[in-house]
Amino acid sequence: MIEAALLLVRLILGLAGILIMGYSLAAGLVPGFTRLERAAAGFGLGALVITLWMLALSGLELEFSLPLVIMPPLALAGGWWLGKSWIAAPHSSGRETKESELRKPPYSFWDWLFIGLLAVLGLFVTLRAVLYPLWAWDGIAIWGFKAKVFYLNGAIDFKGFEAHNYYPNLVPLILTYLYLWLGQVNDYLVKLIFPLWGGALLAMLFGMLRRLGLARTPALGVTTFFALNGITFITHLHIVYADLAMTYFALGATGLVYLWLTNAAPPRTLPLAALFFAGLTWSKFEGAPLAGTILLAAGITLIWLRPPTLARRLASLGWPVAGLLLGYLPWRVFALSHGIETGSDPILGFYWPQLFRALPALGLALINPTLFGILWPTTGLVLVFSGRKIFSTPILFLALFLGGNFLAILLAYAVAPTSPFEFHLYLRATLDRLLLHLAPVAALLIGEGVTEVAGRERQGEPEPAIGPSFQPVLSTKK
Repeated sequence: MIEAALLLVRLILGLAGILIMGYSLAAGLVPGFTRLERAAAGFGLGALVITLWMLALSGLELEFSLPLVIMPPLALAGGWWLGKSWIAAPHSSGRETKESELRKPPYSFWDWLFIGLLAVLGLFVTLRAVLYPLWAWDGIAIWGFKAKVFYLNGAIDFKGFEAHNYYPNLVPLILTYLYLWLGQVNDYLVKLIFPLWGGALLAMLFGMLRRLGLARTPALGVTTFFALNGITFITHLHIVYADLAMTYFALGATGLVYLWLTNAAPPRTLPLAALFFAGLTWSKFEGAPLAGTILLAAGITLIWLRPPTLARRLASLGWPVAGLLLGYLPWRVFALSHGIETGSDPILGFYWPQLFRALPALGLALINPTLFGILWPTTGLVLVFSGRKIFSTPILFLALFLGGNFLAILLAYAVAPTSPFEFHLYLRATLDRLLLHLAPVAALLIGEGVTEVAGRERQGEPEPAIGPSFQPVLSTKK
């Protein structure tokens, strides 16, 4: 009993280290964030910093140890935050808005209902994560297996095994980090990171919805709607897959760019978005193409809407590009220097039959209530009722991102080197996860639809702009 309690304490300390490091980074980069937004962003940023540092240690041929893994990045992040706070203090007017100073309305019945539903979900997935061993093939044979090998060898070491060695290693390394805190391999306790990561994703989604103009109750409602629609998101809250991490970073990267396009983001948001682009690229092999679609959608949106500061805004996209390179190049250099093949599965041709089989499969997955409930049909309705406003507001960015990725999914299946007899199994094993990466962005779009409905009820206007998206992007406000 005492040993189990000590293990739990060590695990909590390890998770706290991730949060403290990332919180410091988020607070220093974007002082305008609320504490909830800092914590939501900080959990993933802490994981990003720790795992990139572990990659650097392996590149320097230094063996993993807990002090060496945790102390340098934690000291650097904390010192940087304190330094930024000290520099900013003389210039502060003392009039910054703090959460404690805001006059918040009391929690309503609906607020407590949504919070209660999310709490029940959190309790369920936490128990499901820590009471069951590893399961699902990729969790056992790829991500979880790598984490054990890295821990036992004290380094990123692929000698003697093949488990998609070219895959990025954010998830295996963060599990290795927790093994270091525990002092042993414990597949039950380390899985607690996945419910917490899911909670951070939901908190980040809620914060973005609030910045888009939703009141607390509808923002909680949309967040709960996303979390409880279908089993796909819930399943990934308690299995050792990298898709939850990629979904988290995809929401951070896409959502922050969208807030920036609508001028709903606080200052210095794009440098923070750059770190989410890095995490997106470092979490899964599919992250780099997904990051590319975000940049492409943002560039097309700016060129189409032509705000007065078009050139400056286009140049500002250099931040996300730098983040993409930060997440991609270190692993690429390490892999090349250690003789690890970094190519994808071989592409032998374009297979029209696979495209024609993937097209109806994608359509059925979007309306399958078991996978995502009514999330995607609701998203489609929002787009339909937005009508021509899509082409005059930054909602165009969300539509381009989703549509572009649907097309990318179909093209990926068309070139997949899979036999005709196995293709249906390949579809079944991957399609729900590819859609999961996009699902929180669909929830943002639903939030914009809720904002429009709420705006009509408040103002009684027949044709209001959706949320804060229409005028700000066309203004000269800096």
